[in-house]
Amino acid sequence: MFRSRFAAAAALALLGSAGHSQTAPPVQTVQLYSYGYIPDPIVLTAGKPVTLNFVNRAGKGHDFTAPRFFRSSKIIAGNVGKGEVELRAGQSASITLVPTAGRYKVHCGKPFHKVMGMRGDIIVR
Repeated sequence: MFRSRFAAAAALALLGSAGHSQTAPPVQTVQLYSYGYIPDPIVLTAGKPVTLNFVNRAGKGHDFTAPRFFRSSKIIAGNVGKGEVELRAGQSASITLVPTAGRYKVHCGKPFHKVMGMRGDIIVR
């Protein structure tokens, strides 16, 4: 009797957790430095959730401005404001999203940073 109750309870526990098992999306780290991004290009898979972990390695503020990319993606968590992620010196921020296939441009919106080379590409296949 005990054995059958135990087996039934174990089976119910497995059934209850089967639909609730969630795997965290992979993390892609994007480093901002004076004056560029690593990696460049950023390569992502269309339709697959990913967490972009932005890390500003510089001693001054930078941003990751890609309005077309963020507008076409489904944002799951994080704040992209007006299509940008703003980071003070040494700051980090994470955005979880589902990207849409395409090729997108990214740049730093701070004065003269784009001209000094802080620009790149995002490729979503």
